Amino acid sequence: MIYELDAEKLNERESAHAYLKEVFGFPDYYGNNLDALYDCLSEMTIEEIKINNVNKGEFYFFAIMEVLEDLDITITT
Repeated sequence: MIYELDAEKLNERESAHAYLKEVFGFPDYYGNNLDALYDCLSEMTIEEIKINNVNKGEFYFFAIMEVLEDLDITITT
């Protein structure tokens, strides 16, 4: 499956995890942290993640990008 994210919505930790939970359909027990993000994404079949507004990504966005890179997910901008 292909997912689409808005980098501007990933700059603040709390709101970023709420947004990620919504986009990826994570379960209610999702831990709202980078380890939980890694765990949940590693259990999914993801063909690609398209990221919009990369130039507006700041702070926490870069930590999320590291998780995506660690999972070797195809990322397009």
